[in-house]
Amino acid sequence: MPFSAQTKKILSAVAVGLAVFGLVAGLRVTRWFEVVELKALDHLVRQYADPAKADSNLLLLAIDESSLEAFGRWPWPRDRYGYVVRYLKQAGARAVVFDVMFFEPDENAEEFDQSFADDLKAADNVFLPMLFQSESAALSADLQLRATVKVGRSDREPAQAETHAGVKLPIPVLAQQARGLGVINLSADADGPTRRIPLLGQVNGSLVPHLSVAVARYLLGAGELSIGDGRMQIGSSSVPLDADGNLLIEWHGSLEQTYHARKYSIGRVLQAFAQQQKGERPALDAALFKDKVVFIAGTAAGLYDLRVTPFSSATPGVLIHMAALDNLLHGQGLQAAPSWFSLSTLLLLCLASAGTFMLFRSYPVKFGVTIGLAVAYYGVVAHAFAGHERWLELVFPEVALALTFGTAATVEYVTEGKQRRLMRAAFDKYMSSEVVEEIMRNPEAIKLGGEKKEISILFSDIAGFTTISEKMSPEDLVALLNRYLSAMTTIIKTTHRGNVNKYLGDGIMALFGAPLDDPKHASLACYAALDCQVELARLRQVWKQEGLPEIGARIGINSGPCIVGNMGSEERMEYTVTGDSVNLASRLEGASKYYDTLILIGQRTAELAKNDVEVREIDLLRVKGKKEPVVVFELLARKGQLDERKRRVVEVYLEGLAAYKMRNFSTACARFSEAAALDPSDGPSRVYLERAGNYRQTPPPVDWDGVYEMTSK
Repeated sequence: MPFSAQTKKILSAVAVGLAVFGLVAGLRVTRWFEVVELKALDHLVRQYADPAKADSNLLLLAIDESSLEAFGRWPWPRDRYGYVVRYLKQAGARAVVFDVMFFEPDENAEEFDQSFADDLKAADNVFLPMLFQSESAALSADLQLRATVKVGRSDREPAQAETHAGVKLPIPVLAQQARGLGVINLSADADGPTRRIPLLGQVNGSLVPHLSVAVARYLLGAGELSIGDGRMQIGSSSVPLDADGNLLIEWHGSLEQTYHARKYSIGRVLQAFAQQQKGERPALDAALFKDKVVFIAGTAAGLYDLRVTPFSSATPGVLIHMAALDNLLHGQGLQAAPSWFSLSTLLLLCLASAGTFMLFRSYPVKFGVTIGLAVAYYGVVAHAFAGHERWLELVFPEVALALTFGTAATVEYVTEGKQRRLMRAAFDKYMSSEVVEEIMRNPEAIKLGGEKKEISILFSDIAGFTTISEKMSPEDLVALLNRYLSAMTTIIKTTHRGNVNKYLGDGIMALFGAPLDDPKHASLACYAALDCQVELARLRQVWKQEGLPEIGARIGINSGPCIVGNMGSEERMEYTVTGDSVNLASRLEGASKYYDTLILIGQRTAELAKNDVEVREIDLLRVKGKKEPVVVFELLARKGQLDERKRRVVEVYLEGLAAYKMRNFSTACARFSEAAALDPSDGPSRVYLERAGNYRQTPPPVDWDGVYEMTSK
């Protein structure tokens, strides 16, 4: 019996739905798009986190710039920490948690360690940090109670905890007087941000707690912890664990808007303590700390490591520990939906989208229903996240909807293929292929407007171009310039997926990570710059043989948030990028001339590409047009490819830079002079040798911050 037309449509819809479901489910198993799902989770966190839920009893005492100015250089004598602990104990603080390392004896005096230890013992509510390490180190018997926990199971599976060779402990005199010890190691997800906390680690058969667990156990009056059914029980609090036994943090908003808003300078506490000792009324009300849990950590430049979180690419690690403790104290934490639920939802959406396309004739209706399904599912995900602390997959189901719609529309795409190819051939003549691809996928995007995204921007300019142009005829100059630009463009565009956005006379402006996102945009920009210099060195030999000028180029690279999109007017628009990050990249290219370097990069670029390239710090620089100083680095080579001679020059140079920052200009001169002798062409060493020599004769003012102001572009 032949099928009716309606039945055939239904069967076709089922076939398309099942096919797309099978494809997407297969991709899901491969975990190719795991990073995309994590980015979607970050979106949910930023959109729906509630700062009002943050525990108001968690405070931060910051070792900030004002504290260092008031009480001297870092590191401080340990007895000062004892004063803080004594003051907080008298103020009625419930617990004091240090995110400051005490792995070496006090360099000032041994008795300062003992003084601090006496205050720890008297307070009996202070927690100190440890670190997992690759070297084997057994815990002594007297530290077992403070540094380990016992965990019971409600099922037969052992507690999930990564095994480590050992832990690096505070010096014994301090460790033995702390109320408890906990590790502060943080692990990032594949895409960089920290979202999870490994609550336990295993060392020599013992379970070592994260610092937040050690503190929560004390505050909740818990003895033995309990793990079972995907949850950890700490006293009266029960928190969910992910498949690896980690806590998936439930953020309550930007860390700067929550715990950071309740931050006090440790210098004010030290001042209040001193006033208290003199019998004066403290300027800081001790009642602020009554029944509070006080974290102590450095926030001054250079005293702490920055972590990427869903809210920020530069978050102090201590604030992540505070968020984790907040979750543990209140039984919070995100729970991922089980796989069976995710797959069932995926199948239903594929079948619904395919049925919509096959059963409705009007394309606006087909498109509208599919969009409605996508919006409705997003609403379900948002409700589950905001109302029930459940993390449902967002990207795969939404991608499945789009893929189902596209699969059903394949015939239409094929019939219009010829026209699209002709259009693309026209656009390719004057636009980058990436922009053309974006236009072909989304023609309505050809309008004014843009989006904010983090990308890397490369500026390149020929050194001494005016002098070169005066020695050549216009025809020969254009021919030489075209050879140069063609070679550089091929490296940027073809080899390293960059987008040559525009030519600025003899200069090049290129984008990495736009219009197409690329998580390796910073590394690709650095690779392109290094390869351009290598190719330019080869071309100089060729041009020398041909009797042509030997062209050199300087390059500046910076990474950061920019506005990317179509800008201009309704009659004439251009796909380009704007923002402070772009301006800084241009200034870095200009600054290369001052330091006699080939490639300068910004701090964010160095941070993103740190695993792929070799760099050295050049200066704390305030470029023209910007108020805030930026740390500038020289790009030297790919990771592991810096030759030993240059590595030795860099080592000596960095010794000089450290002495320079400490105002030890005599030592700095000696080191920079040695570096310049090893490599007379090393521009930064020569620049600093002159600077340090001048400062040795005429020292800078007391409030000198080491910033060099660049007055020219």
